[in-house]
Amino acid sequence: MSMRSAVTGQPRIDSEKIFTFPQGIPGFEEYTTFKIFHKDDNAVSAYWLESCDSPEVTFTLVDPTEYDLNYELYLDDHEQEVLQATDPMDIGVFLMLVKDDSDNQQALIGAHIGGPLVLNVPQQLGLQKVLGKTKVNVNIVAH
Repeated sequence: MSMRSAVTGQPRIDSEKIFTFPQGIPGFEEYTTFKIFHKDDNAVSAYWLESCDSPEVTFTLVDPTEYDLNYELYLDDHEQEVLQATDPMDIGVFLMLVKDDSDNQQALIGAHIGGPLVLNVPQQLGLQKVLGKTKVNVNIVAH
């Protein structure tokens, strides 16, 4: 039984846990083990995924539910096997942040919504699910 965030419902991930991505991450297939770090700072929650083999290979992750993005993901048999997924409550979905430096004035940061990371938190296994069509529900709350 994994602990879940009271705010988002995602499984909690302790800092400095090592996650294995048996297939690597697309574009970085040679890196399969990553240490994860978590930080909450002024209501911003972020994770860092750092390669155990090459610490300069680092990704920033965010919980999409904190930004009112809700995914409906279906794992095929192979993905379930890779993740050893038996309980959907153990699965967390996270987005990788990407930085666009093409604007000379300022770097823009966005989330790669078409390729969420899917993590089996208790088993410490992960994969990146590349979506053919991205279906994301965005909830807009008027203040």
